[in-house]
Amino acid sequence: MYKTRVPRYLRFFLATAVLIGPAAPAAAADDATPGPAALPVSVPLEEFSPGFLGMYRKMMEIEDEIVRYSLKYGVDTSLSKAVCLYESGGNANLTSSAGAKGYFQVMPATFRLLRVPSNIEAGIKYLGQLVRQFGREDYALAAYNGGPRRVSRGGIMPLESLQYVLGVGSYRAVLRMYEPAVRAYATELALLTTGAGDDWWTLSQRLKVPVVQVRLHNPFLAARSLQPGRIVAYPREPRSDLFDGGGSELQYRARIGDNFLKLAFTLEVDADRLRETNGLWRLEPLLPDTVLTIPLGPPGKYTEYRVAAGDGLFEIAGRLSVDPWWIIRDNGLWDEQVRAGTTLRIRVPPPRPTYRTHMVRPGDNLTAIARRYSVTVSAIQAANSLGNRTIIRPGERLRIPLS
Repeated sequence: MYKTRVPRYLRFFLATAVLIGPAAPAAAADDATPGPAALPVSVPLEEFSPGFLGMYRKMMEIEDEIVRYSLKYGVDTSLSKAVCLYESGGNANLTSSAGAKGYFQVMPATFRLLRVPSNIEAGIKYLGQLVRQFGREDYALAAYNGGPRRVSRGGIMPLESLQYVLGVGSYRAVLRMYEPAVRAYATELALLTTGAGDDWWTLSQRLKVPVVQVRLHNPFLAARSLQPGRIVAYPREPRSDLFDGGGSELQYRARIGDNFLKLAFTLEVDADRLRETNGLWRLEPLLPDTVLTIPLGPPGKYTEYRVAAGDGLFEIAGRLSVDPWWIIRDNGLWDEQVRAGTTLRIRVPPPRPTYRTHMVRPGDNLTAIARRYSVTVSAIQAANSLGNRTIIRPGERLRIPLS
């Protein structure tokens, strides 16, 4: 069978990514069959990332389909599950800034070419095609994220794609080592479908679970405004083992399945600031038991508010027209209690940005688009949540900030 040549730098990178390990054969695998070193369910709950457990709980709702199509297209089941977890966190109704959709974040044009009825089948079928084309799962992942042409012709692979291979590979390793325990603990989580008017604060009050814990179990949704019809995973009882410290500094012990990008999204911390504070590389896996310092404090301008007797968190937030979560996060109020005499930092909401829309045409690139509209490339990246990504595709709609 013809194998596509893979550039030397990518072979070196993948060979040294210790959490990924050797790629499994492309043959079909049994459902959720743990690797030979699988550990017992007695691994304590506190050893697992709440985000990973929440994502897995939602993925369990579509697990039968994932298994069926993995068998059909010859993809290792743990790989299919890992891609679903990393792409969407088990959330169906997500659309990326590039227009990718659903559980497996498949581009509309790719979906049409695959000629299948569902997003799940499309993602796994496409993944199977790439595994057969490149002969290795890890190379296939680089192509799934960055495009097969880029991998085939040996071009410089963007950091986003290399992070993707590490991230999916680490999720795959967790499933192969710990899936019985992950399944047992995820099963204990409850699911709720959001309705009109729900936000993170009102939801947490109804569930009687601190807002930070609800967010931690839903890392993909926490980075977005909470829309009706979203599936939220949450613990039935509040946990007391997730954080140490408070005030201007928070300590978080990394757990099995944690990813520093997802953690940054959940806590609304700039990913680069979190990485730099803790001396992390961009391509460094987050090992369990790593103690992270979470940089807190409101970004940009803030005012101060002195808590009066009888004040409550929700009342203060309403009086100042800010989200209660901002007050909790910016002041380290993980117990959600405010005390008379305490001075709170209250962020000043930035003015609401205005945008125009640009439809990407063949031949467009970010530099040319930025020059055309007299804005910076970084401003376009920020407006579209692109991170450091510079790859854009024809048909993609970009928001262009107006000065």
